[in-house]
Amino acid sequence: MGEKSNYLIRKVHSLLGIIPVGIFLMVHLSLNSTVFFGGYANYLVTVEWMKGLPLIMVAEVVIIGIPILFHALYGLWIVYVAKNNVLKFPYLRNWAFYLQRITAVITLVFLLAHVVSLRFLEHEPAAVIQSLAGSLHHPLFFILYAVGVLSALFHFANGLFTFLISWGIAEGDKAQRIFTWCSGAVFAALGILGISILSVIARF
Repeated sequence: MGEKSNYLIRKVHSLLGIIPVGIFLMVHLSLNSTVFFGGYANYLVTVEWMKGLPLIMVAEVVIIGIPILFHALYGLWIVYVAKNNVLKFPYLRNWAFYLQRITAVITLVFLLAHVVSLRFLEHEPAAVIQSLAGSLHHPLFFILYAVGVLSALFHFANGLFTFLISWGIAEGDKAQRIFTWCSGAVFAALGILGISILSVIARF
């Protein structure tokens, strides 16, 4: 692969991680946060609304599925060729680089399990919620699900930081230090939200 081609593919990979994949993640979290307002009944209405959207299957494949597939496959290549030296140079950004690769693999496994269990094995909205809630009743499954959610959120938050750098938005040491803390704050806020959502659903 030529240097120019590799550069362009990395740019596309970076962009797709934010648009549309990152946007989809934020929308998904927002819709799931309806569990805080009306409990099970309101959440059921939200899931029914999502599943009843016109051309939802087409949108899921074209707008979400294909970009995620490309981002994931090229991301696995990046993981494969990455040179990790966190033990030799244990800097914050070096650890973030390493964790970005680790969470890429965890997130992919989690996403596949999530989609298969809640999109293909279950079809009725009520059955989807009951299946997820029933699984979250088990402490081990809850922990595994929490790890998957936190991995996805870290990957997004840290990916947002690397996106700002690779696209020339965060230039200079000062800007990068600021955005490092910003990405950490984004991860903390979204992580609390994500685990809170799981905790509410586990009580259904």
